[in-house]
Amino acid sequence: MSSASFRIISTIRYDSLLLQSEENSSLSFTSPSPIYMLVYHRDRLMEAAQHFEFPAVVERLQDGKSFHEDLSKAVQDWKSHSKQGGEQDSPLKLRVLFSKDGTLAVECTPTPALPLTSLYPPSLDPPRRSDVSRQTRPFKPSPLTGGALDLGPAQSLPTPKDDPWTWKLKLDTAPTSTCPATLLKTTARDLYNVSRSRALPTHPTAPTRVETIMYNECNEFTEGSITSLYFYRGGRWVTPPVGVPAGQLSAETLQSSEDGERWDEGELRRPFAGRWGHSVRSSKVGAGGQRGTTRRWALLKGMCMEEPISVDTLEVGEGVWVSNGVIGFGFGRVVE
Repeated sequence: MSSASFRIISTIRYDSLLLQSEENSSLSFTSPSPIYMLVYHRDRLMEAAQHFEFPAVVERLQDGKSFHEDLSKAVQDWKSHSKQGGEQDSPLKLRVLFSKDGTLAVECTPTPALPLTSLYPPSLDPPRRSDVSRQTRPFKPSPLTGGALDLGPAQSLPTPKDDPWTWKLKLDTAPTSTCPATLLKTTARDLYNVSRSRALPTHPTAPTRVETIMYNECNEFTEGSITSLYFYRGGRWVTPPVGVPAGQLSAETLQSSEDGERWDEGELRRPFAGRWGHSVRSSKVGAGGQRGTTRRWALLKGMCMEEPISVDTLEVGEGVWVSNGVIGFGFGRVVE
């Protein structure tokens, strides 16, 4: 990837409701803050800037309070010039973009209001658990993805009856190769756009609540095209591992083991299918998805675990959580 051809980005929710959240204050550089999990977004931007060698961006992101002030000023500038009337006070989606020379651009777009429980859920229990009625059945993917595997009833959760906010998720019809653009968030979105165009209808009735389930060459789930994914497996919620970008060496990734041995770069190779179809790779590489900010929060709260998840375990009708830095957490179901 040529550094002149892309920018590193993060998409962040700005919502005055977050001023009431102590949890959000703990993930901010100023307290209280209307910006959702800004510390995690700064960390992710910093990782991308270091990986792609954007030194001016690294320097600019060192000061978290200054970053917060930059975003707040961008919001105030947008409000002062906005012609959208009442939408000036609505929550916003901030698309934060850094160029290699350190130039910051912030695009502001109104986004629907949400309750705090969608942004910081107390658990990943399915909504309206007593109303669960849909029966799951084995998924029948395209011949391109291989056969389905029958699983016991405890391996996945059925979803509640449909409601207007239920997400619909469809399995992609082809794998997506792992590369820096699928591990670190940039404006190089072609792989994600292609995945959505393959799996989703051209004109979905509710495009913001339709998602594609992406997977790698080893038939392991990676992420959604715009969200992190959480599946119910073995009596707990699990999310695909992300690891580190292949070939990225640092003091953190090259930690000494108990016996004094060190990992070498060969341990950070890309995933590839082994003799028996399983993934042969270091756990530090992961399945290939991005480091979602909400995903990081859910892991640290113990709401889910990292675990490789095979495409063959997917069932039509099963419940799946999705999350990202704008919509927080949402619940949905797998459809054909």
